[in-house]
Order: sequence, then C-alpha cells, then structure tokens
Amino acid sequence: MDHTELKEHVLYALDMLYARDAGLLEQDVGEWSIAHRLAVYLEQRLPSWNVDCEYNRQGPEQDKKKSTGGAAVRPDIIVHHRGRVEREHNLLAVELKKAEAASDRPKTREYTAAPNGDRKFQYQYGLVVSVVPVPQLTWFANGVQISYQGHEPDDRRCASPTG
Repeated sequence: MDHTELKEHVLYALDMLYARDAGLLEQDVGEWSIAHRLAVYLEQRLPSWNVDCEYNRQGPEQDKKKSTGGAAVRPDIIVHHRGRVEREHNLLAVELKKAEAASDRPKTREYTAAPNGDRKFQYQYGLVVSVVPVPQLTWFANGVQISYQGHEPDDRRCASPTG
C-alpha cells in the first residue's frame, strides 16, 4: 500500500474518531482510550491487516519487541501481520499524543529505519499523531520524516452508520 492510500485510511479513521468519540477528547481521557478507538476505525478500513494496540512482540517466536539499543518498545497502534518481522508485513506504527509533542518522533523514525542491533523489525510507515485541538500528523518512512500536516476533521466522511 502506498503512502497516499494509507494516509486516506488514517484520515478517515481520525474523522470517525472525532465524529463518534468526541466525548473522549472533551473528557480528557487517557491516550490509551483514544488510541483504542482510532485502532477500531483503522481496522474497519484495513480488513486484511491486524491492527493492535500496545503490541510488544516480534517475529514467529514472539520475542519481545526491542529498540536498536535493546530497550523494550510497544507502539500505541500497529498495523501488521502478526508473527512476521519482514517489512512488507509491517505497514504502520502509530504513536499517539493528546497534545502535539516532539518526544515520540525519534522512536517513530527508528521504527521505519532498517533493522539494526536488537531491533529486528521495520515498518513501512510511522506516524506521530496529536489529537487536540485538531489532529497534527507527522509521517516517517525509511528512517526519515516524509510529511507533516494538520487535519481539520470532516464528519461528512462519516455519514454512513457502517463507516
């Protein structure tokens, strides 16, 4: 899947989040609750992929997922085929923050870089998304930032009850 197609799926999922779960943002709930709802909407758009939250395993032996330096990692949301470490089976790693922060950019960049050290996986794309007040998206591929955009949620995408 190319970046343009994936970005459309992500923007749709964000629109669904704002249309159907705005109360979570207004109530200042934890990021895990928001990430879960975003993952639900991504899963609806990407039925041939597994969409998991806080997934910390890699490969057929289900080893702990580690950074290059050996620290345990678990992206907020991943879109992948479970049990596979090859790049073509790891589509997207998402780090979500309620407010814009640069703190997740280095690790998300690393998720998209070629395997190195203790890190045996590589995602095709990485995304840092902040959701308040409006979504800000920073995209990565091959270990570099490829785009940054703000997104004004559009509930017209969400007119159908089935999404």
